[in-house]
Amino acid sequence: MDIDCVVVGAGPAGLAASAALTGRDVEHVVLERGRPGQTWRSQRWDSFRLNTPGWANAMLGWQERDAFLTAGEVVQRLDDLAAGCPVHTGVPVRRLDQHADRFVLDTGAGRVQSRAVVIATGGENVPQVPALARYLPTHVAQLHTGGYRDPAHLPPGAILVAGSGQSGCQIAEDLVRGGRRVFLMTSPVGRVPWRYRGRPTQEWLFDAGFFHERVGDLPDPALVHARRPIFGSGGRSLSLQSLARAGVTLTGRMVDVAGHQVIADDTLAANVAAGDAFAARARALVDDIIRDGGIEAPPAERDPTDGMVDLPSATIVDLRAEGIGAVVWCTGFTGDFSWLPAGLLDGTGQPAHTGLAGTAAGMWCIGLRWLTHRSSDTLNGMPRDAALVAEAVRKHLDRRGGNAEPRTTDAHMRTPKVSEPDGDLLDEL
Repeated sequence: MDIDCVVVGAGPAGLAASAALTGRDVEHVVLERGRPGQTWRSQRWDSFRLNTPGWANAMLGWQERDAFLTAGEVVQRLDDLAAGCPVHTGVPVRRLDQHADRFVLDTGAGRVQSRAVVIATGGENVPQVPALARYLPTHVAQLHTGGYRDPAHLPPGAILVAGSGQSGCQIAEDLVRGGRRVFLMTSPVGRVPWRYRGRPTQEWLFDAGFFHERVGDLPDPALVHARRPIFGSGGRSLSLQSLARAGVTLTGRMVDVAGHQVIADDTLAANVAAGDAFAARARALVDDIIRDGGIEAPPAERDPTDGMVDLPSATIVDLRAEGIGAVVWCTGFTGDFSWLPAGLLDGTGQPAHTGLAGTAAGMWCIGLRWLTHRSSDTLNGMPRDAALVAEAVRKHLDRRGGNAEPRTTDAHMRTPKVSEPDGDLLDEL
């Protein structure tokens, strides 16, 4: 098959790109290794809810302004979006090569040639587990964030959660609500109070342009690599202090494993302080917005997740003595870009790019962190980047002599979908 453009990946980023390409009459297909929104189907726990409200997720269709969709609801809306896009499911891309002005993709359903490629496979779908995991006793079950579903599916006993970012804190909360004893090994992660001065903090920051900041707006470009701050899901605050008050035992960061003992460093107090310091900066930013804009707003209120707690001093968690039956590694994800040639990757194995553009002419990225702005990898920011990518693809094809009469939107809707690889089925296009 020879086509103007191939989008690799049918998650939110790929579907946003497809909608924007269709709007510009760009002939294209979307190749998806699994089903639309595959990561949302397979790597979310049962109680998961978005930590952004309905007003921030317009690409998923109409929602109540303050709705917080479940993972299942997100998947359903992605399915609805995919129904209007030329998506081919069950078609993994195994290899991409470039020959002259064409890209050649080796897929599970045959060979595809295109004049442009949009990389939309995401940067957070491959679990990262630290090397220390291999030293844990074999009787202790291990799973990653992506494999966690609910407290009942874990072995009996207490649970050790390693990592206190967004997922780690939410899973620790889910476990303790499910009646499990929980140990949480922490790290220095910021947090944002959900509400401040009479309004959700996200709304203040959004209106001030915080989420649309570009790298050049940052006081230090290295901040693009900083951990994301914790926003409690479902419209509420979340902090290490609130978890401690709920019964979670906090420790510092895991640094070693010795037999049945997991060793933590002595950074717990500093990690709590790091979260508090970020919360204070967020409040100060809102104060500046209110002052500079001459906005009438109520005075500052106390957040229920603030306040001091007694922090344990222990730096050793004895798995046997505490009856710990499982460890949940909330240690992040990376992306799988093994299908790209090494010359198109940076030193971290991610696609090399400048803004949205890859290093090869005719290649673009979408859905990765900080491509053009702070929200590039969010449901709110992807449609903005998708419009820029689609416009760039259209101009590229016009310069390179793409198909003279691109397909209409109706033709895209009629493009056959596949649920499983089937020989050269793509050649029907």
